Amino acid sequence: MADKKIAVDCIEHADQVLVDEAGRIKRLPVPSDDPNDPLNFAVWEKTGIVLLPLMLAEVTFIHQRGTIYGIYWATQNIVTSLLTLASSYEVAALGWRWFYWVFVITVAVGLVLVVFACFETRFQRRPIFLGDHAVVTDQYGVTRVLTVPETQEYLASDEGRFYADLGGDTPPKKTYRQMLNAWPRPCPHPVRNVLLTWWQMLETFSSPGIIYATLLSAVILGGSVGVSLTYDTVLQYNYDWSAANIGLINLGGVFGGLGGMLYAGILGDRVIVWLARRAGGVHKPEHHLLLLIFPGLLAVASLILYGFTASGNATWGGPFMGWTLYQVAFVSTLIRTTSFATEAWEKNPGPALVTVVGTKNIIGFGVSYGLNPMVAKYSYPAAMGILAGVVGGILLLGIPVYFFNPMWRRYISQQRTRGQGQLGGP
Repeated sequence: MADKKIAVDCIEHADQVLVDEAGRIKRLPVPSDDPNDPLNFAVWEKTGIVLLPLMLAEVTFIHQRGTIYGIYWATQNIVTSLLTLASSYEVAALGWRWFYWVFVITVAVGLVLVVFACFETRFQRRPIFLGDHAVVTDQYGVTRVLTVPETQEYLASDEGRFYADLGGDTPPKKTYRQMLNAWPRPCPHPVRNVLLTWWQMLETFSSPGIIYATLLSAVILGGSVGVSLTYDTVLQYNYDWSAANIGLINLGGVFGGLGGMLYAGILGDRVIVWLARRAGGVHKPEHHLLLLIFPGLLAVASLILYGFTASGNATWGGPFMGWTLYQVAFVSTLIRTTSFATEAWEKNPGPALVTVVGTKNIIGFGVSYGLNPMVAKYSYPAAMGILAGVVGGILLLGIPVYFFNPMWRRYISQQRTRGQGQLGGP
């Protein structure tokens, strides 16, 4: 009975029993027997789903999510870095026309992948019954354990009757053509769902964890864009690099993407499982915050290194290493903030993830926009020092978030449970 209560509490509060008593890693979310369940997709079916972190969250398990996000963000960083590296040679050898044609070709390849390899991942999971309780998962992937009155109300609803009529039958696997259907059957009340999702995106800003993930990823992104706007001037005029060779600094993006994937992705997932074992098998969303300490400190150190060597008073290896190390921090931060966002807002993780990924670009633009004026007014050491201070200050906010975010999640869960009890009361 105690184990059952722990499991129920963990599902309700977004903490998950990730490791069972035998030490085995549990597959969460629990895949169904339906072959159309995105969690049951074959590897080749999952390779085309590389467009959005939200889609990746629907085809992965918690204990492997960091690795998958690592591949996603590292691939983006590596491909972008290689294209930027080649661009300086393309312009010098072929001119600007071919520079743009290369990007047209890459966009066309992406379009082909979208049309022929990107499948629908929206999936409504069947309820699981534990005695008199029903465990249901909504369209956003939120899993809840219903009370006995809520279970009875659910069984009387249209959705409950639909699954009751299905019985134990497993639907057939969709054909390749059906999986590519660009206009599947719309979900019930689509307009209401769209408006409700927008409201839920705004609602996520009440979460300390979501605000922290947004701010940290935003300033790291803004710093990356800002530094990329300065290294051409630094290398060409302060270290006498030729214009055609400027793109070589983007090798740092390749090394940084691989380093970030290894640290925050592959190693990070193993650390998450280890932390769950130490906590009695229970995984908490805040475990992701511990993995942000190293990339945050690395970002501060690399900005200072870049700032003090950008003026030309050292070797070109200073700006190069500063950029490379910053890319490790950049990719690592993206991996862990997106992983954290899928769990920190247990009410609706989908809108929360969209909020973090989207809002970071807006705030990051403001950070990068102000960097060049600071360099012009002060100096590289001062401008990069200010940016490093902002990154370090936001990184320190993770300390209170680590302790207060679980309290906030528990409070929101209690409020939701109390509201449901009042609605179902006599």
